[in-house]
Amino acid sequence: MKFLKLENNDELQANLFSFAIHLALFLVMVFSVGWQTKTPYYGEVELWDSVPVQKKINKTQSTPKKKIKQKQNTKAKKSAEAKAKAKAKAKAKAQKEVDIKLKKKKAAEKRAAEKKAKKLKKQKAIKELKKKVLKQEKIDKLKKEMLEKEKVERLQQQIIEQQKIEKMQAELRESELKQQKKPALEGENEVKGGVDTGELNKYKLLIQQKIQQNVNQQLCGLDYVILEFRISLMPTGELLGQPKMTKSSKIKSCDDAVERAIIQSQPLPLPKDSGLFSKLKNLELKFHPNGVE
Repeated sequence: MKFLKLENNDELQANLFSFAIHLALFLVMVFSVGWQTKTPYYGEVELWDSVPVQKKINKTQSTPKKKIKQKQNTKAKKSAEAKAKAKAKAKAKAQKEVDIKLKKKKAAEKRAAEKKAKKLKKQKAIKELKKKVLKQEKIDKLKKEMLEKEKVERLQQQIIEQQKIEKMQAELRESELKQQKKPALEGENEVKGGVDTGELNKYKLLIQQKIQQNVNQQLCGLDYVILEFRISLMPTGELLGQPKMTKSSKIKSCDDAVERAIIQSQPLPLPKDSGLFSKLKNLELKFHPNGVE
């Protein structure tokens, strides 16, 4: 750890290096100088006419101290460049990591946004589907209520018509009982003289009302239409043969509905009096969708 601190401290390195150089110079001076005493010797001297010129020292030549300083500067420069490169490399690496993180973050945000958009779209589709289902349920419920209401109204109408028929039948039975109490001769004279038109009309109305309550009026539409049938009856109120249509409503479903109603209404109400029955056994009946004429 101390060695790493020494390596990173340029000033301390320079001081240590300078100290080592001075120590080396000191040792050279100590060992190179002769400190022993010697006997002086004599020598010959040459005389010159002029003083020899000393050669100039090449300025390009550097002293050891200057070389050391240059080395130190070079090393410091290289160290600074290495540090700058390392710092730049670290900065580039850090920037690259930041860019990668940013890209990942953006990609994650994009995926999250797409996922959220898909979820919202799905929720919207489900909501729209629920609305359609609720709307359809409301329509179905309304249709059901209308059909039930129509059914109830039709049932009420049938009940009212049935009550009318029962009332008229009761009146007819009472009338018949009164007629039975009259002398037989008087009864014969009345038959010979002609049948009461009111009684015939009552029975005819009863027959038409019973048939009308079995007609499916929806098959005849809303327009005013008239159709006529001819029927033949037995004393029991059963049909003698099939009903014959003499006038069509020009709506086949309506014509068929009335024919079915005639067949379903058997036995039809008839008087017990044979004279009256003889006038009712062949009838021309007129119908329209909303009632009896």
